[in-house]
Amino acid sequence: MDFLVKSEFAELLRYHPALDQLYTFDPKGDWAATEVLRRELSATRYDVVFDIHKNWRSRAFARMAWPKKILRHCKHVFRRWLFVQTKINGMRNLLPIYQRYLAAAAPLDITPQPLADGRWLELFLSEQEEREADFAMLASPYQIGVPMVALAPGAGYFTKRWPAEYFGQLAVDLIRQKHQVAVLGGMQDLDLAKQIEQVVESLTGWRNQLFNLAGKLSLLGSAAVVKRCRLLIANDSGLMHVAEAVGTPLVAIFGSTTRELGFFPHLKTSRVVENLELSCRPCSHLGYAQCPRGHFRCMREITPAEVWKVVAKQL
Repeated sequence: MDFLVKSEFAELLRYHPALDQLYTFDPKGDWAATEVLRRELSATRYDVVFDIHKNWRSRAFARMAWPKKILRHCKHVFRRWLFVQTKINGMRNLLPIYQRYLAAAAPLDITPQPLADGRWLELFLSEQEEREADFAMLASPYQIGVPMVALAPGAGYFTKRWPAEYFGQLAVDLIRQKHQVAVLGGMQDLDLAKQIEQVVESLTGWRNQLFNLAGKLSLLGSAAVVKRCRLLIANDSGLMHVAEAVGTPLVAIFGSTTRELGFFPHLKTSRVVENLELSCRPCSHLGYAQCPRGHFRCMREITPAEVWKVVAKQL
C-alpha cells in the first residue's frame, strides 16, 4: 500500500507502519517532477487506487497510475451546496468525513472498524519528534510536574478562528488554576500567539507559566506536545484532529462550519462549543477570509467565560 500526499503534509504519514511507499508532490513544483512521479506510478501497476479528494488533480494522478480499479467516496456536493446556500439540511444522517473516506473500500469487502479505544484516527511519531518536544519545552519556562494545557489559536480561514484575545483570557484562567499553558501553531500563527502573550502579560503582569511554541516545532513535534497535555483547546483545525489521533481530551470551538459537514470531533473525551443561535451557519463548508455578513457573531458571541465552563468540566 502506497500513499500520495502533498509534500507539506508528508510528515503526518512518515512513520505509518502500513505504508510501503510514501510519494509526495509539490503543487507549485515544475513539470519535470510531475513527469517523474507519473512514471513511478504507472510502473507500479496498482490493483486499486483510492481517490480520496475527487478533484481534478487527484483524478489526474489516479489515471496516471493505470490501476485495474479506481474507488471514490461520495462527496455529496449538491447536498452540501444546498445546506450552505439555503440551509435546507439533507446532511443530518451522513457519516463523518473520515468514515466516508473509509466507506470507499466497501467494494473490496473491507468493513472499517475503530481502534480498541474508540478512535477512528491515529498518528505515529518517532523518538525524534518526542525529543523535539522535550527540548522545546525545556528551553521554555516549562515546569516538570505542573499540569499543562495547550492552545491552538490558528485555523486555515479567518471565520474558523476564535479571537486571539479570547484565547488570552482563557490562558489567564488556566494559569490562575495552577496550569501551565503551551501555545501551538505554525509560522502563520505567530501573530495570534503574540496577541495571546500580550493579553496574559497585560492582565497578570507575568508570563512564566505561558510558553509560546508557535513556529518552533514540526507538525509531529507539536503532536508530541499535545500528547503530553491534559487538554487541547483548538479551533476547527489540523491540531484539533491531532488531539483525537493521540488521545488527548479536546475542547473544539466551531464558528462558520457545523457538525453536518463531517469534521466534528468524535471521541467521548472531546467537547464542542458553538453558537447555535444563528441562522447564517454554516456560511461555508471550509471558511472565509472574513465574515460574509460582517458581524462574525458565530465566534464573537462565544465568550471566554462560556468556554471556561466547558474547560473546567473537562479538567
